[in-house]
Amino acid sequence: MKALVRLTLSTLFALLVIPRETSAQPAPPQPAPAPGSADQPPAPAAGQPAQPQPDNIVPPPPPATPNPAPADPAKARGVEWASLNLLRAKGIISEAEYASAMKDLGGIGAPTDPTTFVVSRFKVSLFGFAQADFEWNSTESCQEFCSNFAIQKSGTYRGDHSRMVFSPRDSRFGVRFAAPEEHGIRASGLLETDFFGSTPAPPAGTEQGVWSNPVLRIRHAYFKLETPVVDVLVGQTGNLFGWASNYLITGAQEPGLPGQMYQRTSQLKVSKLIKTDAITTEIAVAAERPVQMDSGRPEGVAGVRLQFNRWTGYHTLYLSTSLVQPASIAVTGDLRGFRISEFSTTPRDGHWKVGGGVAIDAFLPIIPATKTSRENALSISGELVIGAGTQDMYTALGAAGTTNAPIPTATPGMTATYAPNFDPGFAAYDMNGNLELIKWTSYMVGAEYYPAGIDGRLGTFANYGHMQSSNAKKFGDKTKIRDHEDFFGVGAFFDPTKQTRVGLDFGLYNDRYADNSKARNYSVLSSMWLFF
Repeated sequence: MKALVRLTLSTLFALLVIPRETSAQPAPPQPAPAPGSADQPPAPAAGQPAQPQPDNIVPPPPPATPNPAPADPAKARGVEWASLNLLRAKGIISEAEYASAMKDLGGIGAPTDPTTFVVSRFKVSLFGFAQADFEWNSTESCQEFCSNFAIQKSGTYRGDHSRMVFSPRDSRFGVRFAAPEEHGIRASGLLETDFFGSTPAPPAGTEQGVWSNPVLRIRHAYFKLETPVVDVLVGQTGNLFGWASNYLITGAQEPGLPGQMYQRTSQLKVSKLIKTDAITTEIAVAAERPVQMDSGRPEGVAGVRLQFNRWTGYHTLYLSTSLVQPASIAVTGDLRGFRISEFSTTPRDGHWKVGGGVAIDAFLPIIPATKTSRENALSISGELVIGAGTQDMYTALGAAGTTNAPIPTATPGMTATYAPNFDPGFAAYDMNGNLELIKWTSYMVGAEYYPAGIDGRLGTFANYGHMQSSNAKKFGDKTKIRDHEDFFGVGAFFDPTKQTRVGLDFGLYNDRYADNSKARNYSVLSSMWLFF
């Protein structure tokens, strides 16, 4: 210890005495002090131990060493640029933050391991994909997707001629922002866009305008607060009814197929997760954008979902997101109100109608999969919905051919046109002035299988969907009103690399009209993706 103190004092003395510009040079030797001089301490008395003597020679400084490499300024400021998985592995984001991001991204059908920029614990994830669709249809009924568009009947020009579309419009770009956790509260927000904005299609617009100059639109735009008590989400995202996009079937045909609900809407949602080792329960309620603003009241949705954590399977939502997830079942209920103006050309009163429905959704692994093995993974997804006044929850369904009856007038043989204060397809008046909400029952079931030996890079699928109205035939021309429709689809997809995917899908769309006439469309779709 004494030697260490002596060395420290000597070093400090050297730094103070030697000029900085010559500190790298050895000090000149100093002559030894003469015995008995003031610089020489007296000899110890007989029998006394020798006392430690101070050094009279200033030790030379250590040899000069090259300057060390400067620290990475990005890391010095707490900057990281990596995938979410890598950030979790390095401990930069917690398991809770990772789970929150996976819930957001998986719930909207986005890539689940985006590149993320971290600055002082603020996280910005960039995600999306460039997509090119090549589709041939046997009729002129569809654009790059068919969904619930009316299929043109054979014997008509559009029903007897085919159509081909090349489209990049489903390419998407999104940003997710997450702030540092404060007082146990995590704040995050998400914005996602695609190119299906309101571009007029022919004949109102041009084909060049639709596919070469598409318009951006908002898909998702919301922020979320996760607290120890409940989670709160505000903004536009998937409808809680049917539990948003969590139960989309696998396939290259665009989501919103016959028999499958698919809708985004503005909402205020409050949810609660209750976790155990075996089961995770999620309870949620939401006040959503009024389906008819003239109703003066929001739409209300509530639901519960059970996830069985030890029973996991491999699932691909649409073709955009593949992940190992637990088996689950969800039940949701929807309540929506309509204040519909009376059946008159000059309405003064109105009728209050209550619509909505019940949805049951499930994901069930038949041959389970885990994070380390997807060999021979087989699972099924399904949805059943019974509702009234719910046409907006089905992509491109619209009025499905229903119309309001003409209004009788005082002049014999003359009628007037009713001007509804609601979107077409929700409700209709018959010739006697009776008002009903249009009812729809739908179901969709899909199976997906991943062969062994290629780690889930090849997937195959088969799907069936059906939807039917029990009262649509009462309202309008039966040759134009769809009584029910069916969808059949089979296909496969392959991942050449981790960031690319190629899908091929064959679809059959069958429409049955109220007069028992039929219409059929065959669709072949190839879709190619680059994820980022």
